[in-house]
Amino acid sequence: MNVARLVKDARCAAELTQAGLAARAGVSRGAVAAIETGARSPSWEMLSTIMAAAGKQMKIELEPLDDDVRRAVAAHTGDTSAADGLSMTVSLMEGLVDLEYRFEGLAAAAVLGAPISLAEPIELALPDGPEAVSWLAGLVRTGAAAVTPRGRAYPMEGVTSAEGVARLVELGEDGRFSLEFWLRTFSVRFVPAEDARRAVLVVGEHAPLRVQPLHEIDTTDRHAARVLRLLREQAQDARG
Repeated sequence: MNVARLVKDARCAAELTQAGLAARAGVSRGAVAAIETGARSPSWEMLSTIMAAAGKQMKIELEPLDDDVRRAVAAHTGDTSAADGLSMTVSLMEGLVDLEYRFEGLAAAAVLGAPISLAEPIELALPDGPEAVSWLAGLVRTGAAAVTPRGRAYPMEGVTSAEGVARLVELGEDGRFSLEFWLRTFSVRFVPAEDARRAVLVVGEHAPLRVQPLHEIDTTDRHAARVLRLLREQAQDARG
């Protein structure tokens, strides 16, 4: 458990300063700061008190030992099939490699070497701006792609202009829409350019891939969460 990250995330979610959280919890601001930097490891009682002050409650869950995950990660070492398969699709999506896009979620994890399947829809984030909108409109005009606003049952017919594509953000739930291209389905959203730039470059067999950094990937899938936690621990150990 990353206690430092846990406390900081809870504090930020509660929109509290370190001093504000400390006052609520009845501890010093220095204690909160030390916990968030990893300089101090709080007792379970202290951690529960601080989390309660941030509006969160602690609970313990048992899960299997990580031995099975370690074996799976070790057996998967060197397997580039996820990256190679996705890179073939990217190479066909003419112009995508010129955009500061990034694949996100479990697709990013699979490309980074996690022993999980490259399940669809594949999460794709495009930098918000005219270049990405024009690229998407051009892809649709080829007839090889279809777009469907999230929450709607059928593709939008006749959406071939940049203006039409831009309206997809307004029509879809949470600004997401589905992109179907060459037997693959993507869940697409526009994000601020600075978010899309935070990406790791992975060399695929057919084209380079930009993917979400490992530490930013989140999932509700319990098995995948265990794999991600182990990979992060290994990356941290490698950095020393």
